Amino acid sequence: MAVTAPGGVLAHIRSLLPSLLPTERAVAAVFLDRAGDVVEMSSQQVAEVAGASRATVVRTAQSLGFSGYQQLRVLLARDAGPAAVPHAAPDTPGAMVASTFAHVGASVPAMVALLDHADVARVVDLLATAGRVLVVGNGLSAPLAVDAAARMVGIGRHAEAPLDVISQQVSARQLGAGDALLVISGSGANQSSVRAAEAARQSGATVVLVTAFGRSPLVAHADIALVVGMPDLTFRDELTLTSRVPQVILLEGLLAALTERLGAPAATAAALTLEVISANLAD
Repeated sequence: MAVTAPGGVLAHIRSLLPSLLPTERAVAAVFLDRAGDVVEMSSQQVAEVAGASRATVVRTAQSLGFSGYQQLRVLLARDAGPAAVPHAAPDTPGAMVASTFAHVGASVPAMVALLDHADVARVVDLLATAGRVLVVGNGLSAPLAVDAAARMVGIGRHAEAPLDVISQQVSARQLGAGDALLVISGSGANQSSVRAAEAARQSGATVVLVTAFGRSPLVAHADIALVVGMPDLTFRDELTLTSRVPQVILLEGLLAALTERLGAPAATAAALTLEVISANLAD
């Protein structure tokens, strides 16, 4: 069954969009782009807008995990909120920056709509107890991986984040049972990250994925997938516009929870880290 938690339907559809067939993707785009209208549309009307058949509309709903189009329609009606108040587009750089902050703030409920709290707890426990932690990110996810590993070291958890893709795969292949690979990939389709995940699975390590899409090559190799994304994000947007805001916030939360989970040892390590940092600050 598809996710049916209030507010989660559009996020669920968005996360599965890349995995659909082209004709199904066209139908799903109608669900996303005209969610408010779909509530009042028959399956035949949706088919005409999408340039598909009525059977394709029903099949798309089922591919997304719903029992059929009618269930999807009802859940969209449940999730429909008040219409947005039109506003002028930002006309200065400062206004555009302020608008971006406002958009991120308004998007938080949709960002976390697919986040499973039990999975988050499992990931925090794994990062706290794993023998080794390897963090992998490539492309525009690489800085997030380096930062996450450095932050873990700062609270006493040894972690590494090699940037060279061959080193990533070698390190992943040398992991073992009881070790963890944390992969960060917005698209979930970076081939170098996929290879590292495959190597870690061969080694018996647990693979955790932070991504924006619920179906992707990397999801297939992950033991736990934490899915967070921006509203209205498409697979093309993820590759061209590439907002890492949801993944950054998720990692901040995971590190805060990990610090709490580790307790006194993390506090001691953080104090030592601050000593080193303070010694390197100039007056």
